[in-house]
Amino acid sequence: MSECLKVEALTTGYGSTTIVREVSLTVQRGEVLCILGLNGAGKTTLLKALAGLLPYTGSVSLNGANLSHKSGAVINRTGFAYVPQEQGVFPGLSVEEHLRLSRHFSDSNRLLQGQMLELFPTLKERFAQNAQTLSGGQRKMLGIVMALSSSPSLVVMDEPTEGVAPVVREQLVNALKAIADTVSVLIVEQNLDTALALDGRGLVMEQGRIVASGSVREMYDSGQLEKLLAV
Repeated sequence: MSECLKVEALTTGYGSTTIVREVSLTVQRGEVLCILGLNGAGKTTLLKALAGLLPYTGSVSLNGANLSHKSGAVINRTGFAYVPQEQGVFPGLSVEEHLRLSRHFSDSNRLLQGQMLELFPTLKERFAQNAQTLSGGQRKMLGIVMALSSSPSLVVMDEPTEGVAPVVREQLVNALKAIADTVSVLIVEQNLDTALALDGRGLVMEQGRIVASGSVREMYDSGQLEKLLAV
């Protein structure tokens, strides 16, 4: 596999407070990479920097193109899609109207949306429903489908299965596995069951640094994750 995302020595934080320190990582094409860690480890801060929402030092490239210190608007046009932890919606617009806004009206994106909606039958059934009335899990589904509407090469997600029912989590995991055939995925998760179900490579962050990496299953079976995450 070849590299999709490459991050080198990224350091960032808020004002004078440094949260993420010298983080380097790669995401391969067609890979799901899961970042694990306790609250306050710097996971969400790292994603915000990658999405162009926070200043940082270090370098970021996507598919060989330098994205270092670009704005969020520029980054979104390069094949990078970001799904934040809390999925906001436009007041008064239906699910269908949200998808129309996000797909840029191309035939290929319309086809991709249709494929994703097949993975989320609950969302498909609520096509005409006001998006403000969706549950938290359904909003997460909507956010994923909207992100994929731009045909990205990389989707970055912040805790997509947090606080959702087990049946919704299973649907989300199945969808992530399905899209990994064509889209690379970088996902922050605290739910170890989700990380294990995705059955991919993982990184563990602690106090803003990466302290462990490898197969999530192998790190779990060896007891490494139990020690680092107190599970």
